Amino acid sequence: MTRSLGHLDAQECLTLYNRGYGIGEIGSLRGYSYTGMRKLLLRNGARFRNKQEAYKVMLSRRPEWKRQFLRYTVSDESRKLSISKIKLLFFVFTEGCIYKSKIQFTNNEGVLHRDFSKLMKEVYNADTKTRGKVTYVFSTEIADDLRAYSLKRKIPENVLDKLLESPQLTRDILRIFADTEGSVTISVRRAPRNYTVVDRRVVISCTNPIVRSQLIVLLNSLGIEAGDRKDTIQIMEESSLREFALQVSFSPGVRVVRKKAGHGVWYMHEKSTLLRLLIRVYDEQKAKGRRGRHEGVFRTCTKKEDVMCILNSWYDELKGG
Repeated sequence: MTRSLGHLDAQECLTLYNRGYGIGEIGSLRGYSYTGMRKLLLRNGARFRNKQEAYKVMLSRRPEWKRQFLRYTVSDESRKLSISKIKLLFFVFTEGCIYKSKIQFTNNEGVLHRDFSKLMKEVYNADTKTRGKVTYVFSTEIADDLRAYSLKRKIPENVLDKLLESPQLTRDILRIFADTEGSVTISVRRAPRNYTVVDRRVVISCTNPIVRSQLIVLLNSLGIEAGDRKDTIQIMEESSLREFALQVSFSPGVRVVRKKAGHGVWYMHEKSTLLRLLIRVYDEQKAKGRRGRHEGVFRTCTKKEDVMCILNSWYDELKGG
């Protein structure tokens, strides 16, 4: 049933729009839905505003709204390169985005959203909001302060120096990368006489070659050898994998979440437990392998499912422990 057209005619609606009223506002006065009012304005020759024009018109009609973009003033203390600020910078680098007046962090894991919000509060005394997979805060000044570090290009020298001076801070930053961009690979393949685990590695994705080389320097400073391969940093040697598990690892509760839900045998498994499973495979193979040969523990596995059954059993034990 068609709603009442109210007391405004089409020309008056067009005049209100040109004066800065929004389509939704005029629709409420006229008794139209947003879509209905938009069609009415189009039929009467309206030229719709772009985002920049709409922003200016909005602030000209409601100047007090501008305050929300300057709500958080960056103090002298907040401008210092504190430990919390360095961590926040790497959250922004890995899964964050800085707009003109907005900073946001996008991820599937609630624990990482809480860490981002905590750091934003510690550094800027700013309260964040979370909607779905995005946690954000509006502030032009905070956006300008974070943008000044140009972290998307490379890790600034003053930040890198602080990391190399503090092994613990280096571990914390590498864990942020591992949580947001890292994965654990435990692959089952066919051997000549059985199925076994033949590929074990930790992979950290990073498309920036300069930052990749800097991250490798940080890993090396902890005694962890890593290689630069196809937009990723890969840790493959047993000794380095053990050192990574001991010194860096992943945050508890952070899971394997791929873009295609359900893809991969380890989908929705905890990364930290998978890393412990990777080390468990080494330990079991050394303890039960024949003459030092790793495939001994899986020598009776004639199918891939047999190996996965063992791995899942160990994973459940480790998760329970």
